[in-house]
Amino acid sequence: MKFTQTVDMEKLRVFYDPHPGFAGAAVPIPQKIKQVADALSGQTMSLREAVKRLRATQVGLIEVVPDRNFIRLSLTDPTGRYVAHIFCAIKYR
Repeated sequence: MKFTQTVDMEKLRVFYDPHPGFAGAAVPIPQKIKQVADALSGQTMSLREAVKRLRATQVGLIEVVPDRNFIRLSLTDPTGRYVAHIFCAIKYR
Protein backbone atom coordinates (compact mmCIF):
# COMPACT_ATOMS: atom_id res chain seq x y z
CA MET A 1 0.00 0.00 0.00
CA LYS A 2 1.37 3.41 -0.91
CA PHE A 3 0.62 6.29 1.42
CA THR A 4 0.09 9.79 0.07
CA GLN A 5 1.24 11.65 3.15
CA THR A 6 4.50 11.72 5.01
CA VAL A 7 4.45 11.81 8.77
CA ASP A 8 6.74 13.42 11.32
CA MET A 9 7.69 10.52 13.59
CA GLU A 10 9.16 12.88 16.22
CA LYS A 11 6.15 15.18 16.64
CA LEU A 12 4.33 14.70 19.92
CA ARG A 13 0.92 13.10 19.50
CA VAL A 14 -1.97 12.23 21.79
CA PHE A 15 -3.06 8.59 21.51
CA TYR A 16 -6.69 7.57 21.94
CA ASP A 17 -9.36 5.02 21.04
CA PRO A 18 -7.41 1.76 21.31
CA HIS A 19 -8.94 -1.28 19.66
CA PRO A 20 -11.74 -2.55 21.94
CA GLY A 21 -10.59 -6.16 21.80
CA PHE A 22 -12.91 -8.76 20.38
CA ALA A 23 -15.97 -6.52 19.82
CA GLY A 24 -17.64 -9.02 17.51
CA ALA A 25 -14.71 -9.22 15.11
CA ALA A 26 -13.99 -12.52 13.37
CA VAL A 27 -10.47 -12.35 14.80
CA PRO A 28 -9.74 -10.77 18.20
CA ILE A 29 -6.77 -8.42 18.43
CA PRO A 30 -3.80 -10.18 20.10
CA GLN A 31 -3.77 -9.58 23.85
CA LYS A 32 -0.16 -8.27 23.90
CA ILE A 33 -1.07 -5.53 21.39
CA LYS A 34 -4.29 -4.71 23.25
CA GLN A 35 -2.40 -4.28 26.52
CA VAL A 36 0.15 -1.90 24.96
CA ALA A 37 -2.52 0.06 23.04
CA ASP A 38 -4.58 0.42 26.23
CA ALA A 39 -1.48 1.72 28.05
CA LEU A 40 -0.81 4.23 25.23
CA SER A 41 -4.35 5.62 25.39
CA GLY A 42 -4.35 9.14 26.83
CA GLN A 43 -0.56 9.39 26.61
CA THR A 44 1.39 12.06 24.74
CA MET A 45 4.56 10.91 22.99
CA SER A 46 6.17 10.71 19.56
CA LEU A 47 4.87 8.30 16.95
CA ARG A 48 8.32 6.73 16.94
CA GLU A 49 8.03 5.85 20.64
CA ALA A 50 4.47 4.50 20.32
CA VAL A 51 5.46 2.32 17.35
CA LYS A 52 8.54 1.12 19.25
CA ARG A 53 6.36 0.02 22.18
CA LEU A 54 3.90 -1.82 19.94
CA ARG A 55 6.70 -3.49 17.96
CA ALA A 56 8.31 -4.65 21.22
CA THR A 57 5.45 -7.16 21.52
CA GLN A 58 6.85 -8.91 18.43
CA VAL A 59 3.31 -9.49 17.17
CA GLY A 60 2.58 -8.90 13.47
CA LEU A 61 3.57 -5.89 11.41
CA ILE A 62 3.09 -2.47 13.04
CA GLU A 63 2.80 0.53 10.68
CA VAL A 64 1.70 4.16 10.87
CA VAL A 65 -1.17 5.03 8.52
CA PRO A 66 -0.73 8.80 8.09
CA ASP A 67 -3.76 9.24 5.81
CA ARG A 68 -6.01 7.99 8.62
CA ASN A 69 -4.04 8.99 11.76
CA PHE A 70 -3.74 5.56 13.29
CA ILE A 71 -1.25 2.80 13.91
CA ARG A 72 -2.24 -0.52 12.40
CA LEU A 73 -1.40 -4.11 13.10
CA SER A 74 -1.30 -6.55 10.17
CA LEU A 75 -1.34 -10.28 10.81
CA THR A 76 -0.43 -12.81 8.16
CA ASP A 77 -1.84 -16.29 7.66
CA PRO A 78 0.14 -19.16 9.22
CA THR A 79 2.17 -19.57 6.02
CA GLY A 80 3.12 -15.88 6.01
CA ARG A 81 2.06 -15.53 2.38
CA TYR A 82 -0.82 -13.10 2.71
CA VAL A 83 -2.33 -10.63 5.18
CA ALA A 84 -5.07 -12.38 7.09
CA HIS A 85 -6.33 -9.49 9.22
CA ILE A 86 -5.67 -5.77 9.75
CA PHE A 87 -6.52 -3.90 12.95
CA CYS A 88 -6.54 -0.24 13.89
CA ALA A 89 -4.47 -0.70 17.06
CA ILE A 90 -4.78 2.92 18.22
CA LYS A 91 -5.54 6.38 16.81
CA TYR A 92 -3.57 9.59 17.28
CA ARG A 93 -4.04 13.32 16.85
